[in-house]
Amino acid sequence: MDLTKNTAYYSTMIINMFAKRFKISMKDAWQYLNRYKGMSFLLEHYNINHTLNSDDVVDDLVAICKKEGGNLV
Repeated sequence: MDLTKNTAYYSTMIINMFAKRFKISMKDAWQYLNRYKGMSFLLEHYNINHTLNSDDVVDDLVAICKKEGGNLV
């Protein structure tokens, strides 16, 4: 599996976990993360993020999105 497939698989897993935590759809989770810079963070720091506990990564995404104006808490 190449890095692109790994990144896509990992991003999908994290978006799903984010959606479940906040009881929203995957589509809404993606749109929220995209709007409030969470997706940029997730992809830009994939090399580090994928080595961390996935719950910690979701926590980081919450903090980043909140800093950028998001209000899902």
